[in-house]
Amino acid sequence: MKRVTLFVAVVCLTASLANANLLINGDFNDPATGDPPTGWSVWAWGDGWANHENNAPVTYDGSYYFVAGAPNNGGGGINQIVAATAGTEYQLTVLSGADAWWQPHGAMTMFFLDSSDVQVGLATRQTVDPAVYGWTYDQPHPWESYTLTAIAPANTAKIKVEFDANWNTGSTWFENADLTVVPEPGTAALVALGSALLIGYRSRRNKARA
Repeated sequence: MKRVTLFVAVVCLTASLANANLLINGDFNDPATGDPPTGWSVWAWGDGWANHENNAPVTYDGSYYFVAGAPNNGGGGINQIVAATAGTEYQLTVLSGADAWWQPHGAMTMFFLDSSDVQVGLATRQTVDPAVYGWTYDQPHPWESYTLTAIAPANTAKIKVEFDANWNTGSTWFENADLTVVPEPGTAALVALGSALLIGYRSRRNKARA
């Protein structure tokens, strides 16, 4: 039984590593001020803005979030670079929403970089898609979860995760960003097996105590 327990422990450790968030301060809660979020690079251009806010009418869970946008000509964004491995599948998730203005939208992007920071690939998708919520002006877009999955191409050494709102007409919000490694099928099977063994072990132990 000790071997089974050890096996389950190893499987659980593997699963926890695969599900660990690779981003620093992905919830944007540090610092608890309007200063730029710790671990992130913030930028804006033209008439755009890139702010760290915690406004009661907007906040998702009562904490800080990142907001970018522009009145028309401009935009802003935030990014963070983390180590990565070629051939590994990564999944990026984020909560995103927007205010009731002129069809604002955002984007979430994974830029794959080599060891010299040269881009070798990218994966991107739009958040707060007007095609989903309608093209009506002045329509609010509630917080929703968005997911982007991609396999790092050859020569990848880093991933630059970026959230932005460019050429926007309004503000787009981002919260609870999460970058994880997608477990390989073999790892997922081991996790399932480990969970089944653990459940079986607990069931037998509970019966023995009854």
